[in-house]
Amino acid sequence: MLAPLRPAGAALLAAALTAPLIAAAPAAADPTAADQRAGRDASSWLGRQFVDGTHLQTTYDGNAYDDPGLTLDAVIAFAASKSNRSRATAALTWLSDGTRLAGYLGDGDTESYVGAHAKLVLALQISGRSPYRYGERNVIGELIALQGNHGRFRDTSEWGDYANAFGQSLGTIALQRAGMTARAWRAAGYLATQACADGGVPITFSGATCSGDADATALAVQAFAAAGYTSKARTAANWLRANAVPSDNSNTAGLVAAALETAGGTANTQAAATSRALIRHLQQGCSAPAGRRGAIAFMAGPFDKFAAPRATAQAIVGLAGANLATLTASGSTAGAAPMSC
Repeated sequence: MLAPLRPAGAALLAAALTAPLIAAAPAAADPTAADQRAGRDASSWLGRQFVDGTHLQTTYDGNAYDDPGLTLDAVIAFAASKSNRSRATAALTWLSDGTRLAGYLGDGDTESYVGAHAKLVLALQISGRSPYRYGERNVIGELIALQGNHGRFRDTSEWGDYANAFGQSLGTIALQRAGMTARAWRAAGYLATQACADGGVPITFSGATCSGDADATALAVQAFAAAGYTSKARTAANWLRANAVPSDNSNTAGLVAAALETAGGTANTQAAATSRALIRHLQQGCSAPAGRRGAIAFMAGPFDKFAAPRATAQAIVGLAGANLATLTASGSTAGAAPMSC
């Protein structure tokens, strides 16, 4: 889950695009049948983007690269839409290869990365698999080794420490799910010290100035809620409503919708419904070319096929209003039928 690019003027475009949707957004707390159907259609499209049926790729400068992080985003999205269990299983088998796993996580000793470990542990927990023994690695043990006494996670790497709020939040949730309440509490506590005075949470820590980021704040809401920092979750949710609804893109809208649904309360759930309405508006429907039907565009305008897989994965989580601390793949169907046209 990476912070998407935010082109200049996009916020104004999004506001104009979603003005009629805001008025029509339902007041119901839970995702509607339309949200759930949109999530299944999006999951079906996302599953068809898998290379060799096992993983997703990212294209950069004209070249395609295997992307374990994006693949795990899809695994989490499939659980949220209760579909594509077979694709998720194949993805986790693909990543369990020792060489491939080391390329993603580091070797767990001289090179070890917080964000990768935290996302993988969470995906394994959601999928009902053990993070204590995966690909001959104790992934959660390696994550714990990256946490300091004050709760902060840090990368071990000759290239420096690039751990940020994303890994801190996902790590908090993963530890809480593992029953490591004290560690999760300390992790959330450190995250709370990095929040700005207005409640927003920045991506990077200890910057010269504090500026909240919508994606980082949305994940922080989930982390605060999981660890029992109710007041901090509420303050961060208030910041999201004021600064990220409506959003300018489906990546952020997905994370925000899930966060606000998790935070609860009438104002939050109504704002979550607004974000889900934007996502549905950006979904490619029956009038789109067959190969795009079900995909969720990153933004309004020309369809960006390279941005769509990540946008779709994060949007699915929002359409489901998924609480990452309790999300499970249990009950998921083996596949996902294409959009019915």
